[in-house]
Amino acid sequence: MSKIFDEWESEIKSYCSQNKLNFEKAKSMSQSFGKDILVLQYYDANSESVKKGLGLLDETPMPIVLLVRKENGDLVFEQTEYTKKYLKEV
Repeated sequence: MSKIFDEWESEIKSYCSQNKLNFEKAKSMSQSFGKDILVLQYYDANSESVKKGLGLLDETPMPIVLLVRKENGDLVFEQTEYTKKYLKEV
């Protein structure tokens, strides 16, 4: 987990709860981050390129599942077309 996820964890957990998203899945996702942004991405360990030992390919990037950014001191959450697919509560 990234330091920024740790800092924002309680707000992310609250957002997931309010939107019926699985926080534990979100917590375990691949993360990209900057000073004021956190991107949660889905890593498919069963993809053909990974199975063949090629790793991730440029032409098949990891989909962005949830984008979290800080604006004017508040966190802003942005769902994508993949949010419900990969974070939906079971």
